[in-house]
Amino acid sequence: MGGKIDSSINRGNAPYIFRLGGQNYHSIGSLLPPDGSQPKFSQLYIYDTDNENSNRQRCFGGEKHQSTSIDNDIIEDLKLMLGLNNVLVSSYRMVRDTFKKYPQVDMKLKIIGIRDRDGRTYNLPTASEVAALIIGDISDSVENRDIVVETKSGFLQRISELHPSYLPLQYPLLFPYGDDGYSVDILHRGVTSTTNSKRAKYAYTMIESERLYYIRRQQHVLRCESYENLRNQKAQGTTDISNVGQHVILPSSFIGGERYMLQNYLDAMSLCKWFGYPDFFITFTCNPKWSEVKRFLKDTSLQPEDRPDILCRLFKIKLDAFIKELRENHIFGIVQVVVYTIEFQKRGLPHSYICLFMHSDYKPPTVEFIDPLISAEIPNIDEDLELYSLVNEFMIHGPCGAENMNCPCMVDKKCSKNFPKQFCNHTPVDQNGFPLYRRRNDGHFVEKSGVKLDNRNVVPYNKYLFKRYQAHINVEWCNQGSSIKYLFKYINKGPDRATIGIVRSNNECDTNDAVDEINEYYDCRYLSACEASWRICKHDVHYRYPSVVRLHFHLPGQQQIIHGEDDDIDDVLDKPSIASSMFTAWMECNAVNADARKLTYAEFPTKILLNKVKGPKSFEEIRTVNGEEYSSFRDACYALGLLDDDKEYIDAIKEASHSGSGFYLRFLFATLLMCNSMSKPEVVWENTCEYLADEILYNQRQRFKSPDLSLNEVQLKNLNLFEIEQVLLRNNLSLKNYKNMPIPDVDYVSSSNNRLIIEELDYDIPIMKTEFDRLRSSTSKVSSIVVSSQFRSSTLRSTCSLVVKFATTVAPKYTSLKPLGDRVLVKIKAAEQKSASGILLPSTA
Repeated sequence: MGGKIDSSINRGNAPYIFRLGGQNYHSIGSLLPPDGSQPKFSQLYIYDTDNENSNRQRCFGGEKHQSTSIDNDIIEDLKLMLGLNNVLVSSYRMVRDTFKKYPQVDMKLKIIGIRDRDGRTYNLPTASEVAALIIGDISDSVENRDIVVETKSGFLQRISELHPSYLPLQYPLLFPYGDDGYSVDILHRGVTSTTNSKRAKYAYTMIESERLYYIRRQQHVLRCESYENLRNQKAQGTTDISNVGQHVILPSSFIGGERYMLQNYLDAMSLCKWFGYPDFFITFTCNPKWSEVKRFLKDTSLQPEDRPDILCRLFKIKLDAFIKELRENHIFGIVQVVVYTIEFQKRGLPHSYICLFMHSDYKPPTVEFIDPLISAEIPNIDEDLELYSLVNEFMIHGPCGAENMNCPCMVDKKCSKNFPKQFCNHTPVDQNGFPLYRRRNDGHFVEKSGVKLDNRNVVPYNKYLFKRYQAHINVEWCNQGSSIKYLFKYINKGPDRATIGIVRSNNECDTNDAVDEINEYYDCRYLSACEASWRICKHDVHYRYPSVVRLHFHLPGQQQIIHGEDDDIDDVLDKPSIASSMFTAWMECNAVNADARKLTYAEFPTKILLNKVKGPKSFEEIRTVNGEEYSSFRDACYALGLLDDDKEYIDAIKEASHSGSGFYLRFLFATLLMCNSMSKPEVVWENTCEYLADEILYNQRQRFKSPDLSLNEVQLKNLNLFEIEQVLLRNNLSLKNYKNMPIPDVDYVSSSNNRLIIEELDYDIPIMKTEFDRLRSSTSKVSSIVVSSQFRSSTLRSTCSLVVKFATTVAPKYTSLKPLGDRVLVKIKAAEQKSASGILLPSTA
């Protein structure tokens, strides 16, 4: 067996998870071991079978030592059982007998990949159907999926996941008859659940491999090109369209692919554009200790992680009930939109990220409405023992930090989740738009691993949902614009890392290198048993309500056409529906339906004409303004006043900020600069610099690992310009090439990237100014009192309190003011001696 096993997730006290990364594969060796080596695996059925039992024991104990923990009687019984019933074992025994008769013959064993009939439990294959001996050279009858095992090859060969003997070769005891496993041409029949986590993963990798194999095979057949280009090819007399168009790589319909994630992200953002910001973000995690799981396993020796199928089915039942209750019972109010994504990271157990969009009447207007819905405190054990026990088990973070440096959350000796939090008597919102939940210092605590943990370590939760579903259910309020993009990217994110493989295109006319997206997907994938079970059961990976319909638009004649590599160009262009699309059908509807002409087509942000023109019946009517048809869509936009003063670029960047990252926006602005499409780029910069600076503060905090880091406007501006400058420099340009555009200050950029300078300058300027003004005012009053020789006893009495307070408490705290304070005290003491008022100074004077 081959694959990248990820052991990093098995930290802490969570159930053990077997998780594979990349593509899973199996290899098989030669029939005989190399000279001087001991037999292994299938070679044990052929080589030195007189000492087969001792050879098998040696495999468990190492090269030189036999394992004493293996019962020889069990080995003998299993050997006899497999020899009498398993057709694959019979095939290898046939090789053994042939070698005994003809020891010098070069022999190969072909394990047949394509069966004439369904070789499963009720239709067992015979040895001749499973394998065949080949003497001499390999004949042309060997199929691509056949396994050919040579006598002594010296290397391992890969077994196709689609071979029917893929699983029986790996698990002979689980397939004691050698019956076929999964294959491409397998017939459908009743499905039985698996009871082994590794078998579940292997089963799913075989299913997924077939899907990817189909997509890869179709890449040599399917092509994509615009309707107009195909007509131009025909006009030029071209009849062979095998080299026309682009390859279809990994489509958005493939679950888990990059395009699939992107489409889900854009769909979620379109819901956000229509219904406003989401209000609640909920993480609902499967609990392997649910009473239903314990009841199912109580009479067995199995652990919950041994039955990922049960965990997944039970979690799906509870998740459906959870969503139904949120929508129908109005736990938080009337819910308009629900979006969730299922993930299997960290512990490998399924968990869902849920976004709720509330009705406008139930959107929490202020943080005071949050406290009854979300709690971040340990309940009183005397008032609610059940809730106290649940919080203690599921909602306490840690211990981490100095008490437990080995906690999984620790990164660079700091808690990556920023626990423990600070005590807080109220629920304010920080500068990043995230609430700081109420965590009162009420003395309540729980004890874990000998460490007392208080409200600062509580993960926010809803009391009702928590008690009802008894699992880790983190509830967060998120109705802030600054966090929306990251929220949706988080719930629709793809793999944690990306590895790109470059391969040469099969198209000889195509001189460009193409990215092999299938290999890239394999390199990025991690698969656990629960995910395999979830996908085999066909449960939703992504869910949204209401549904989103993707509206396509295009320029005249630019609709995309899918055609086969060997299709005739006349047959492709003569299809009745080839010249139509959803977009043109909308205009045809406008031509016959008066009510349809009252509506716009799209909610797409950058296609502003489609948001302004109602009921056009053709492309020409879209370009018509006040009865005059313009030659281009751009001219029509100018006539409507949509493009004055670079307004279209400002609007485009602002609209793109709803779904695009800060890096994307800065790259977009740099691209507009390089294209010289803006008449006054400095005006666009001034109106969009706030959006272009998105993520800069966050990146700096991540870089310096300082969650409380703050940057002033000048620092943000310079870092923003610096990022844009880097994009331009990669294209041999600079901001200096554009008149009136500001350029980054090198000193500011350098200091902003220096952690020591940042920490030294990280102070609150308004508070410092207020303190300075107060001290300056106090100093002025003291100076006027001391210098004036005309003051009388009454004046001295009225100002004595202020002067003494300044000289004895304020001035000593500041090095520059201490000498002045000392001089003031000396002069006041001298004035007291001359005065009859009898002012008494503190003894410290």
